This record gives sequence, C-alpha cells and structure tokens, in this order.
Amino acid sequence: MEGTRKLRYSIEGEFITQLAREWMFCEGREFETVMDLLLSCMGGTEMSEKELRRRAEDVLIGRAEFSGNTAKETFCMTTYDANEQPDIPEQFNIFCRYSEEIRKRKEAEKEKEMYMEWYEVAMEYVPESLKNEVRRETGQPIDSRYGSDLLDGFMGRMLDEEKHSTEDYGWLAPDGTFYEVEWGNHQEWANNYLKEHLSEEEQKAALIEINVSGMTKSGTDIMGAADYLVRRGWVLLHNPSQGIAIPTKNPLKRYTKAQKEFLYDYYMERGKEKEANAVYEEEY
Repeated sequence: MEGTRKLRYSIEGEFITQLAREWMFCEGREFETVMDLLLSCMGGTEMSEKELRRRAEDVLIGRAEFSGNTAKETFCMTTYDANEQPDIPEQFNIFCRYSEEIRKRKEAEKEKEMYMEWYEVAMEYVPESLKNEVRRETGQPIDSRYGSDLLDGFMGRMLDEEKHSTEDYGWLAPDGTFYEVEWGNHQEWANNYLKEHLSEEEQKAALIEINVSGMTKSGTDIMGAADYLVRRGWVLLHNPSQGIAIPTKNPLKRYTKAQKEFLYDYYMERGKEKEANAVYEEEY
C-alpha cells in the first residue's frame, strides 16, 4: 500500500542487562516483575522454565549478561565461569550489598551491647525505690523484686531531699491558690472550709447535695465535703500511699489556667517532667 512504512525494532542486549539490574537493585521493583522482563527476552529455546529462571538469575548476579541486538540477529546471552566473570558496579553486586548489610547489622549489635552495658551499670547506682520507674520510662518490664508501685511512690518521696516551694499535699483552688494540708486530713479541711466560707443557707444546700443527689465520687478517698469541692473545680493533691501527690479533679472539668501553671511547677520541682507535661495534655 502506498505510503505504508515498515518499522523495525531492535532490542539491545546491554540495555536489557542494565535495565533489569537497575530495576532490581536501584528501584526496588518486585522480583517477579524483573524476572518477567528477563524471561520475555529468552524465548525460542528448548530450556525448561526452571533453566530459564536460573539463567535470568545469573544475569542479575553478574554470572551472565545479554549482548548484541535483535535487528542484527546477534542478540544472545553470554555466561561466565569463575575466571571469566567481569566486575560489575558495586550497586549491582548482590554479594557486596549483602556483606554491607551484615556489617551494618554487626555494628548495630555492638552498639546495642554497649548501651545495654551502660544501662546495667547505671542501674546499679539507681536506688531500688526508683528502679521500676526507670524501667517503665525505658519500656522495660516491671521487676517485682523492686516492690509495688505504692512502695515505689512512698520511697521516692521519702528520698527526695530537695526543698520545694510548697508542701506535698493540699487543696488547689480554681484561682490557683494552694492550701497545704497534712496527709490524711483532706476531708476534715474541706469540712472546715465549707463551714468558714458558706452561709448557713449555703451549708444546708451543700449538705442536701452531698447526702441526697448521689454525687459521683472522684476518687476512692473522696467523700462528703471533699466531693463538694471537687465538683466545683477544686483539685485535691494527695496520695494514699504517701508518695508524690496525684491530682484528683472533677472529670467533667478542665484545669483552669492558674491550676495548670501551679501543677506544672509543682511536678517540675520534684523532677516529674512526665507528670508536668501531662497537665497540659489533659483530655476529657
């Protein structure tokens, strides 16, 4: 037909060899995708599929390569024995890459062992009352040999020799005012506070609310007048085990700005950075 032209395509053996290795080692394509490329250039022989795949693998690891081109009918595969195999670029050398991975893995293992030795030595100087806290912070399992969390908390506070701007326990008002209270006296203090600051009518209303309304408890050690204050936004700082205080607040209220500032400073003074940051990460 007039105007019709015939197009001839040729496949360069060196190009296919280079392309397959780049797909495999540089681009990280699926192994079977790379094999499909190679096998598509290896038809017309009497070799079985297993033999063809083995030859294709030889191309990838440098023990064989394509050469010539199809247009000149010189396209073929050349295989090499141990003495003839040419050097291939390091990025295509699977054995070099594997050796590098092994080297990096060994270095990582040595570094891990070094840090573990440092960790074990450091733990020898950590008081037993704090060992579980260190384990918890570093993601290690808690060791029952070092006592319960209650004992840990108590010992941690007893061994704290730093002087702080406030006592450990008390009531924190919504305006940020902290009222220091001795351990175990929070309920008595709350009762006295209501008597001193509420009128007779307000005290009667508070008593009705405490005894009749089925007020939700905010903690295992909160009742009566203490409940009343917590419901109105007060924060109780106490700890049944006499450890560092745990803030107890109304779960339906957020800390006020003044309360957050006080609590952050309170915990930072005591070396409790995690607890200090948690004040600003509160959720309902």
